[in-house]
Amino acid sequence: MGLKLGMIVIVSILSGAASAAHVITLNRDAYSLTYDCDLRSALRYEYTLNKDKGSASRPGSFFLDPDLPSGCKRQFSTQAYAAVEPGWDRGHLVTSNHMDINATAMKQANYMSNVAPQASRFNQGIWVEAENVAECYRDLAPVQVVGGLVYEDDSNDYFLESHGIPTPEYFWKVILTQDAKSGAAKAIAWLIPNDEDVGDLDDYILSIRELEETVGAAAVSIQASAAVKAMKPTRTWSLPGNCNPG
Repeated sequence: MGLKLGMIVIVSILSGAASAAHVITLNRDAYSLTYDCDLRSALRYEYTLNKDKGSASRPGSFFLDPDLPSGCKRQFSTQAYAAVEPGWDRGHLVTSNHMDINATAMKQANYMSNVAPQASRFNQGIWVEAENVAECYRDLAPVQVVGGLVYEDDSNDYFLESHGIPTPEYFWKVILTQDAKSGAAKAIAWLIPNDEDVGDLDDYILSIRELEETVGAAAVSIQASAAVKAMKPTRTWSLPGNCNPG
């Protein structure tokens, strides 16, 4: 039975490279990354945001990851994906705007280990909207961000020869925080197709429990109560009126 999520019906999803054995954790200054050395791709990322006081500038370049251990494969190039196949961006998993606490964290966000092919309309539209939710709510209460990638189809793998990385079919993101007034837990999750025909962000809301059932509890790996995992807002949280993401 498929799980109907807004505009898509997912019959069966395998979380990135289930057969790969060489998976490591990369702990950065401000985020952690679960990285598949054989796939040359991250599988999951996690970080916590507090009130925004950072102002470090984003680097003008991308970088091959210098911290991968010996034998752990990385992407071949920092070249723009669009130079190989138009309509595709170097998409951040951990957004650089959330890493402006210092120059080191900003540079680490631009490592290619934190980058995967994203359809341009997805990357510059709906993905930014999800990033802005975390950016705005961090000023009200601490925010935990967890996300990941899903691979299931090789028909769009345009970048294997140029970069060594396949193209994800879906990206997921979970945001957990507390209501600034009541202190009650709040959670929202999305599972979004990585293509140009992506719809509205609200179309892809699901509960953490549904996300676990779809991509696997081990892949999501979120410790929360059953009540929090059952939360499923009908709409994406409205941005606070005084928020100016950017």
